[in-house]
Amino acid sequence: MTPASSVLLLTTLTGFGYGLLAWLGLFAAARALPVSPWFVPVGVIVALACASGGLLASTLHLGRPERAWRAFSQWRSSWLSREGVASMLTYPPALIFAGLWFLLGPDALATRLVGLVAAAMGIGTVYCTAMIYASLKPIRQWHNPHTAPDYLIFAAFSGAMLLAALIGIWTGQARGAGLIAVLAAIAAGVAKLAYWRFIDAQKPLATLASATGLSAFGTVRPLDQPHFTENYILREMGYQIARKHAAKLRRLILVLAFGAPGILALLATIGVVPMVSAPLAVVLAAVGLLVERWLFFAEATHVSTIYYGRAV
Repeated sequence: MTPASSVLLLTTLTGFGYGLLAWLGLFAAARALPVSPWFVPVGVIVALACASGGLLASTLHLGRPERAWRAFSQWRSSWLSREGVASMLTYPPALIFAGLWFLLGPDALATRLVGLVAAAMGIGTVYCTAMIYASLKPIRQWHNPHTAPDYLIFAAFSGAMLLAALIGIWTGQARGAGLIAVLAAIAAGVAKLAYWRFIDAQKPLATLASATGLSAFGTVRPLDQPHFTENYILREMGYQIARKHAAKLRRLILVLAFGAPGILALLATIGVVPMVSAPLAVVLAAVGLLVERWLFFAEATHVSTIYYGRAV
């Protein structure tokens, strides 16, 4: 598939935003956040700003962005519509959570309960985003048991990194959040390796022989190409990346997205300049996850391209 910058920003920024919101709600319930009355309101603003940036960027991929509101009406059958509805429903509990923290304080039961609701809504929205891709049966690299869990793991990872950075800047130390970020980085790296191993071992979803029902007659090939010039299918679904380039990008992702941020988060955990190391971990994680998202889309092959001689 052709990696569109708008979708890359959507899947990366919303992961940071809703991941941070989820950790804020969970840490608030565990009374593990700084007690400053401004901490959660600032954290919620950062989380919603990231999520909003991703959602707004996604409209750039539409031919008629002004009609994006119509997507909300198809929530009964469309994961894209469910994502939009869930994202909007996340804002009220998130803002109420911030307001209760400021007005009632972190120890109030209402504060912690609404924080958990906001966390659940954030996780639910990420799941809806994941299912947009996991539900597409014609793309074997997406329609598999790894896609939805990986989206949730990466959101937890990026959100944990962002929370560690906020706590590090706010308090000058990030022990608990930093440790969570380290563990999340390990989990995300392992999950990505498992995903790559799975798609590399998968058999093709279809071939020209199986698609035409001519398998019994040996090798099947088209006499002529369906089109002599690029068309919509080739432009949107026929992107190809060389195996050697994909291998290099995979190694870069492991180092840039998970390895380096994990090491920096570990340094923040043990008190090595957390006000610098934790924010730097966020920057590297963001760049690395953008590369990871790009490769996720670039490696996807749609069954429609078999008629153009592509392997799927």
